[in-house]
Amino acid sequence: MHKRLALCSSLSEGLVAGIAAFEVVMASAQAGGEQQPPEWVQLTPRGAVTARDGRSFRFDPERLAAAFAAEGLQLPIDFEHESEFTFTLGAKPARAWIVAVEARAKGLFGRVEWLPDAVAALKAKAYRYISPTFYFGEDGITARLIKAAALVAAPALGMPALASATPQNGATMLKDILIALGLAETASAADAVSAIALLKAGDPAKFVPKAQHDATATALAAAEKKLQDADDAAQAARCSTLVEDAIKGGKIAPAAKDQYLALAKSNFDGTKAAIDAMPVVLKAGADADLDNADPDKGAAGKLSEAEKAMAATLGVTEEAFLAARAA
Repeated sequence: MHKRLALCSSLSEGLVAGIAAFEVVMASAQAGGEQQPPEWVQLTPRGAVTARDGRSFRFDPERLAAAFAAEGLQLPIDFEHESEFTFTLGAKPARAWIVAVEARAKGLFGRVEWLPDAVAALKAKAYRYISPTFYFGEDGITARLIKAAALVAAPALGMPALASATPQNGATMLKDILIALGLAETASAADAVSAIALLKAGDPAKFVPKAQHDATATALAAAEKKLQDADDAAQAARCSTLVEDAIKGGKIAPAAKDQYLALAKSNFDGTKAAIDAMPVVLKAGADADLDNADPDKGAAGKLSEAEKAMAATLGVTEEAFLAARAA
């Protein structure tokens, strides 16, 4: 059998396909003259192999043969490693079976029972190469177990990365993708592809251009600030009017204006109720401070009777009222 070695790109961690591929040379049958696939085909080389992407692998045919015997399983051969894509392609049948392996000087060889699909494809030259799928060991280099093999048309072009070697993990990944795209869990892979295409194209029915979004957000923020500024100005005017009227009415000394403004801003209704209940302590228009208007207030830091009534109305302690007045 003529051998041709072809190297392919890497797969996901732990599972590799297409690192080496060997041509399946048809042989003439003893009867009828029709070409038939060979009984034995080479699956791996022996020793070190360097992939096109620079990774290095090592094949120990004796170790691989022992692992095959320990498992006691016949290994499937499919087309183009399609069984690794069960979650998107669906279950695919085996096209042949590796029923025995043998360690030889050139590498690991497998005895194959060819099924009709594979025979027809090889006769038609639709596929010409066989490529193994294998797991490598903890060193990340040495192949430890052959998983399957595939008839491939272009082994040197490289294989796409796999998320997992198991269909269950692939199905979970597809489910997560569908949810992220806002699709039902029962949606197909084609539905997911369509949704991704819409995301890339920017469906005008579902998405707003970034420039328009940014302009709208800026305008909204400006409008909200304008409204807040207007509310703040209106509240400040109400508080100022309340305190100014109280000063004019002789209920608050001009020197206490700032303290009463602060109280009004924090609790307008309570401050207004307290001022309304306060007696007149100054003559209208008098320009005297609160210390002179009330002999009980002074260095001792006491409240006047009017201030005590105001503190009670506001629901604060006399100490808190004194602290606010002194601020």
